[in-house]
Amino acid sequence: MKYFIMMPGDTAESALYESNELGEDTGFGVFWAGQGLSALMKMVDFEPEMLTQTKILDDKKKYYTITEFLDKIRKLKVKLN
Repeated sequence: MKYFIMMPGDTAESALYESNELGEDTGFGVFWAGQGLSALMKMVDFEPEMLTQTKILDDKKKYYTITEFLDKIRKLKVKLN
């Protein structure tokens, strides 16, 4: 399943941009990180106030909070593409 970072004002079409892709859970215990994960980590360091306004969207159009997303990938090995 693929996950996308959604900032205020982003639309479902915005998720199609590579910069919004957090990564993909391949189902084999690995989460392949995309550019969006780097953006999320920078947000944690430099703009934490934005975290409450940010949502995560999966490829089935379901939304998650950042905490819910991190709970989903918590046990996965994160690898960079």
